[in-house]
Amino acid sequence: MKNVNIKVVACDIDATLVYDYKKELPEENRKALIDLMEQGIKVGLASGRAYEDLKSYPENWNMPGPFDFYVGLNGASLYDEANGKNEIFFEIGTDHVKMIIEEIDRLDLDCHIYVDGVTLFLKESERFLKIKDTKHRDFRVAKSISEMYEKKTSKILINCDDEKMPAIREHFAPILEKTNNEVKLVRTSPGCMEFVPAKANKFYALKKYCDGHNIDIKDVAAFGDTTNDNEMIQGAGLGVCMANGSDDTKALADVISEYPAEENGFAKYIYMHIL
Repeated sequence: MKNVNIKVVACDIDATLVYDYKKELPEENRKALIDLMEQGIKVGLASGRAYEDLKSYPENWNMPGPFDFYVGLNGASLYDEANGKNEIFFEIGTDHVKMIIEEIDRLDLDCHIYVDGVTLFLKESERFLKIKDTKHRDFRVAKSISEMYEKKTSKILINCDDEKMPAIREHFAPILEKTNNEVKLVRTSPGCMEFVPAKANKFYALKKYCDGHNIDIKDVAAFGDTTNDNEMIQGAGLGVCMANGSDDTKALADVISEYPAEENGFAKYIYMHIL
């Protein structure tokens, strides 16, 4: 049965729309996004990335134009193409950033943050060397550890193997308690965890967008794969977790896609159930 009343589709990127490290959009998924937009359905990206990253995706993916909206920084920001405004809703204060960064440094974890349009790395890591020449953003290693916590930020990202995540989460639990639980640590994609403001989530920003356009949240389909998608998938009228998704996200979803991201599960679901 088709979900004919869908008016908005919100999509996570990693392990949802794309699966390879280079973030190349499969042609089948690209066509599905275009077909949705041509049917008058509003389409947006919902990601942990900042808008400065997200705005380049339509051109990189050879889309005919921009997306309707961009939920960024795990829901701490929203860019609405209709009004050209990028709103920042939540940030982590400098005292909390300092406490977290110092512990990350002590553990020698790979880490970066977004500050004033710049991606600051704590050290010249393997990941930094892979992406430092990305044209649409300013990447550099911080001049000192103190530069990492001079200003507020909406997220602190660490790269780590998935099997190490439970131990890292347990290690940082007492540190997050010291923030009065104003900061949380979530898995955002394979190999990535992020410290984000506790109040920030993708559903918050998605609901802001819908309210601004008089769209009922029950007419929204949200696609994702892991913990930072949970609130969005649970709150949308139709929450779809990819077949490759994490167990916690699958448990909250209305449905699980028949195919995983690496088999273009997004497009297959769109054509089977929405278009």
